[in-house]
Amino acid sequence: MLMEMAEYDFNVSVELINGQNSYWTPTPLNEVEELDCKGIIDIGDDQCDFEKLISLVHEIGHVVFGDKNKLKEHRRILLFEESLAWHLGYDYALTSGVEIDLKEYAERVEEALRLYNKEIR
Repeated sequence: MLMEMAEYDFNVSVELINGQNSYWTPTPLNEVEELDCKGIIDIGDDQCDFEKLISLVHEIGHVVFGDKNKLKEHRRILLFEESLAWHLGYDYALTSGVEIDLKEYAERVEEALRLYNKEIR
């Protein structure tokens, strides 16, 4: 349900891929009309259903951040962008009627941000 809503609302393609990693790949602006899609959200199929859901929510957050946010020029601030993606994606899911256990979601967000923080040190 959320996959289809995101595809419609943001003109993106959501696809399951082999593995555990999930990511957002925007279409270069000069190719959007040609491909008729703003980008692809890939969701790793080797995750439990909850992990797939929160991965999708997080990647939707990246789409929202890149699509409507005036702070795009700050994309190189990794923790800033990742934190916003977690927040914006969760907000989109809630307004779309998808409820996610906030406690469990917050635990996953904190763990992900810890990992991002280790990467940038």
